[in-house]
Amino acid sequence: MAGESEENIEKLEKKIKIGPPWLTRFERARIIGARALQISLGAPILLNPDELTDHVKESPVLIAKLELEKGVLPMTIIRYTRAGDMQAIPVRWLIKLDKMRPRIH
Repeated sequence: MAGESEENIEKLEKKIKIGPPWLTRFERARIIGARALQISLGAPILLNPDELTDHVKESPVLIAKLELEKGVLPMTIIRYTRAGDMQAIPVRWLIKLDKMRPRIH
């Protein structure tokens, strides 16, 4: 992200003790699915509806994906180890680090 120093990113990565310092594809799918269900059942949208295009406004899944990408979801991922240790990680941390991760296509 623009304005983020390498030092802040490294500090954030060190806070994540369990799992990778980004959202896994399984976590991403679970978050989008759960949030899309909430939206389809009438939960308020966390983005400005005036800024959404018409095709996005009609799809709870696209709204959920956009909310996740923007980092506005007040959710926490709980990760466990086989030994029984656990860590609660705010989604916004993982999204911030995910944006910094180089993509392999």
